[in-house]
Order: sequence, then structure tokens, then C-alpha cells
Amino acid sequence: MAYVTENTYDGNGSTVLYSFTFPYLETTDIKVTVAEAARAQGSGSTEWTLPNATQIQFNTAPTNGQAIRIYRDTDIDNLKAEFFAGSAIRSQDLNEDFLQNLYNSQEAEADIADKWNNSSDTIDSTEAFADSDTKIMTAAAIDDRINANIASQPLAN
Repeated sequence: MAYVTENTYDGNGSTVLYSFTFPYLETTDIKVTVAEAARAQGSGSTEWTLPNATQIQFNTAPTNGQAIRIYRDTDIDNLKAEFFAGSAIRSQDLNEDFLQNLYNSQEAEADIADKWNNSSDTIDSTEAFADSDTKIMTAAAIDDRINANIASQPLAN
């Protein structure tokens, strides 16, 4: 993965300016959370602003140890540009549509990677069942476990 869709920091109670390194199409695509709570862009004490194209500035510094996440969430409700029969097609419009799709694909891939913890052990159908919340099981391993449980139950009259 050679792209970045988010940057994370820990608050220290005094720093208000934080950089981010990902590209974006609209400033509304930039999202911020502090201690996993969404923060809005604005002028309120818990909000933030954009002093330039690659930094956010909190109006009040996050407290010491609070996790700060600055990330991109590209709006895909509408295409950046729409094309009509007989109209001119501008390269800028095509590029923005393709970037919108690319950014959304990158964000989806990052979300999926966060869901599947590659550092967890995976149990396949050749291994013994482990009753644990830190393991991932393949579909075949789950089927084998279900079949073993069914087979071990005494038949009712």
C-alpha cells in the first residue's frame, strides 16, 4: 500500500496544529476524531479549521493522551462531473471523476484491512478448534466444528 488515507497523533494538551499527508478533492472530505468522537469543522471550542491545505488547527488543544485521527472520507453521493451527449469532455472533469473513484477505493481497502486483523491466528479445517476471541476461523473450520457438535449429541427418541 503506497497511499495514505489517514494520519494519527496523540494530544498533549498544548498542540493545536496537526499536519496530514493525504490528497483530497474537497475540504468537506477531511474528517477528524478526538478520542473516537467526531469533531466538526468550525469555530466552536471543540471544532477545528484548515489554516492551509495540509494542516488542521484545533480551536482548543486535545488533552494529553487523547487519540487524534485525521482522515479522508470522499463523498461519493454524486459524481464530481457528469457528461451529456454532445457536450465537451474536459480532461479536468475526467480526472476528478477518476480521483473520486480512486480515493473511495483506497478508503474502502483501508476499512477492510482494519476489519481483518492479519496478525491474528487463522484456524483452518486441519487444525483443532480453539474457543478464543483472538482467532479467525475459515468457513471449512466452522463447518467441521458444527458437524462435530451435531455428531457428538445423543440421538433423542
